[in-house]
Amino acid sequence: MKFVRFAKDGGAAYGIVDGDTVKEISNSPIGQDYKETGATQSLDSIKILAPNPNPGKMLCLALNYGSHLLGANAPTRPEPFYKNTNAIIGPGDPIKLPKDAGLVVCESELVAIIGKRASNVSEADALDHVFGYTAGNDVSAREWQSGPNADKQWWRAKSADTFGPTGPFIVTDIDPQDCNIRGLVNGVEGQKCHSSEMIFTTAQAISFISKYVTLEVGDMLWTGTSGTTPPINPGGDVTVEIDKIGVLHNPVVSA
Repeated sequence: MKFVRFAKDGGAAYGIVDGDTVKEISNSPIGQDYKETGATQSLDSIKILAPNPNPGKMLCLALNYGSHLLGANAPTRPEPFYKNTNAIIGPGDPIKLPKDAGLVVCESELVAIIGKRASNVSEADALDHVFGYTAGNDVSAREWQSGPNADKQWWRAKSADTFGPTGPFIVTDIDPQDCNIRGLVNGVEGQKCHSSEMIFTTAQAISFISKYVTLEVGDMLWTGTSGTTPPINPGGDVTVEIDKIGVLHNPVVSA
């Protein structure tokens, strides 16, 4: 199924996407029962919002594609780091670049959303704890992240306000290791990969993380990015495309 969160009456509502129609439901479907309200909207008439705006936590996998190693050694275990939830924005919302950020790049990623509490789960059972998947852009300020003047932690390089676009939909019935992922800056393709190229699968990552950190309903796992990540600049735009999920597009502006 495909779910959407959208603006309504000054707040937000949730719906099931059925072709060009959105069937409104009573509440967020993530880890909860819901019912159809009977109200419908046309998909092209709504403002789509970030599908999961308030996760308890987000973890992102570093160096999870061979093409992104760029001379570094391949990790021997999943290497997650935290990304703060204040970074989340939705489709169409502007990515705001601080004036002192230096080089900022986009990272096109498949994001898994936890739908059932996961503590010390096996790899075989890990995907049973996923509600669905969306597209994400792990915006990263490289000069804050690495180099001679880098911060000790990635707290602002990865988590500055607006550095986490997500959306447009949550799709529940896909294989996370069978998705084409593209990233485009100003309409020019800068990243292209298939999720089967991950060094550690989504299931392996969830199983590993859950041995030490319990994953709660709504938590999000960003599964890593590929290749050489392209720079973004104010006045431009960036797009993440994942087949079966959709197109996540955001303009880029100065903060």
